[in-house]
Amino acid sequence: MDALKVGILGLGRGSGHLRNFLAVAEAEVIGAADRIAARRERNAARAGVENVTFVKEFEQLLDMQPDAVVIATNGRMQARHTIQAMEAGCHVLSEVPGAFTQEEATHIVAAVQRTGRRYMLAENSCFWDFARYWRKWVVEGRLGAVSVAEGEYLHFLPHTLMDSDGERFNPSQVRGQLVSDALPTWRADQPPIQYSTHDLGPLLEILDDRVVSVSCTEGPWWQSEAPLRADSQIATLKTAAGRLIRLQVSLNTRIPSTHNYRLLGTGGSLEWFRHENFGRRLFADMDHKSGWEKVDIRMAPAGHEGGGHGGADIQIARHFTRAMLSGGDLPIDVYRMCDYTLPGILAARSAELGGQPIDVPDLRSGPYEGTKFWDFVDLPEEEPPAMPYKESFAPWPEN
Repeated sequence: MDALKVGILGLGRGSGHLRNFLAVAEAEVIGAADRIAARRERNAARAGVENVTFVKEFEQLLDMQPDAVVIATNGRMQARHTIQAMEAGCHVLSEVPGAFTQEEATHIVAAVQRTGRRYMLAENSCFWDFARYWRKWVVEGRLGAVSVAEGEYLHFLPHTLMDSDGERFNPSQVRGQLVSDALPTWRADQPPIQYSTHDLGPLLEILDDRVVSVSCTEGPWWQSEAPLRADSQIATLKTAAGRLIRLQVSLNTRIPSTHNYRLLGTGGSLEWFRHENFGRRLFADMDHKSGWEKVDIRMAPAGHEGGGHGGADIQIARHFTRAMLSGGDLPIDVYRMCDYTLPGILAARSAELGGQPIDVPDLRSGPYEGTKFWDFVDLPEEEPPAMPYKESFAPWPEN
């Protein structure tokens, strides 16, 4: 085929996918579906979509016979829509988390095997530029043996109610504005640790590893604006290589949104916090008493910030399209989706059981043979600009 015919299901998060696939030369967006009329109208009014047909129902989109479908519906419906698309003969690019239960993940794997259709998870944080440098330094042995990794997702998300036009509200707004048709969104009562693919995915790719067991504890339900989920959950994961990974997800605490990552090794350590958009490193050939070195590594390389989420979203559209057309491997296939998603699902179950450790199954028919992600994403050849961390900030002013 000359171009991949793409359909978009869901025009909330999917509106970004619509824009990105329209920008990929090898892709042809033929249709998009959403039950919310206001979303269809907003996207239809944008320039450059005159050849895209907007419909209400998924079945109408599948009747157009796209080669592939982007599943950008809510997390409780992604598995059902994914399987429906594959049964209709379509390849699938799914938004995170991909599956909401262990059983759903198992059914998606079975559908891939049964239908021969191909599946990719649209986990964008793996494509952030900091991960390329971290992978380079791990491969070079600059950190020695990495024994501990950490990931945090801290994001205040009180707007867990949505009306029939797709507008979101917090409980106080619903009461104050007398909104009569607002219903809880799928994330309103989702255990926060289940939304951890943004933090676990990059760490697994950087380390070329997978999780084999998990335990989790959770905080209280004190946030009145989002009362249906724990304010925070913290999981400890053990990997196949014997490493420990600590994950924390908080969606109810009032804090600027950020993703924080850390690697701790016998020869060095790394930190990168999204809200800072630079990194810190310490290697064995540096004096640890002098503190961190500040390094200029970001979400996206300079000049490539467009396309959503620091340039990551457009990379997903390009890699998916080209893999579909070539018949080659995918950077995040259905089994890697399970590696990203199952630990969070089972961590939530562990929290319900008071922190009981739970084994994480591998849904492959054979052993894990290593990441394919770096076959698609090149590692940087040069070192980034760096300077002593302590010298990068002015001192506090005198009183």
